[in-house]
Amino acid sequence: MSKVPFYIGNFVACFVPNNRRRQRVRGNINIMLYRPHIFSLVRRVYGIKPISIKFIRQITLNRVVCVVNDEYYVKIFRNITVKQLQNYKFLLDFIRPHLNVEIPNITVDNRIPMYVCKKLPGRDINEFDKEFVLKHEDNILKQVFKIISDLQSVPVNSVPNSERFLLSMQPERTKEKPSIPCPVLAHFDMNETNFLFDDKLNIISVIDWDTIAIAQNPDTDRNIFLKYWSAYKKRQPKRIK
Repeated sequence: MSKVPFYIGNFVACFVPNNRRRQRVRGNINIMLYRPHIFSLVRRVYGIKPISIKFIRQITLNRVVCVVNDEYYVKIFRNITVKQLQNYKFLLDFIRPHLNVEIPNITVDNRIPMYVCKKLPGRDINEFDKEFVLKHEDNILKQVFKIISDLQSVPVNSVPNSERFLLSMQPERTKEKPSIPCPVLAHFDMNETNFLFDDKLNIISVIDWDTIAIAQNPDTDRNIFLKYWSAYKKRQPKRIK
């Protein structure tokens, strides 16, 4: 059942010019087709009445993200199963005690491969003045590398369902083969927007764990973050309203 709505949304979007507009049209169509299931899941888990639903982004052709009532994030998948998502939830719960930051507490739907989680506390880095951020660069990097170190402290051999999780949910880029393998857990999407900060730029939450996997190179997350951070520093600062 989950494949049909994505097929419709992806097909209609083929006739829309401009890649960004195409992505938005595709995502909105898929969300509207799933709307009853999304509202039912949010109502069942949180006991609230869903009022609004807003498209956030469509990741490739297989994942779409929306937010309900500006507070509850829902992510829908086409290419994995409910069981695989349940394994993912189990993995998040397993690593949670090892981290000193908040991570999403997801609830998986029992019929459709999608999950819901509540918005975590903290501010996106783009909500801060860039000069203010760069003044605290050393402290931010120190915190990020501490989070990476904490994640790597989880014994890989004790990670439950790791093989099924890796084979079913992870993109090809996670299948690294370095000359000296040293397997550790990695987030695989350590960009600056996946960290949420308090007013003093202390990291209090980390989001978007969908690509978590076992990496053979212990420097994977560090290198990914530094690449994104370098790009952030080169971008023109956004005006804070």
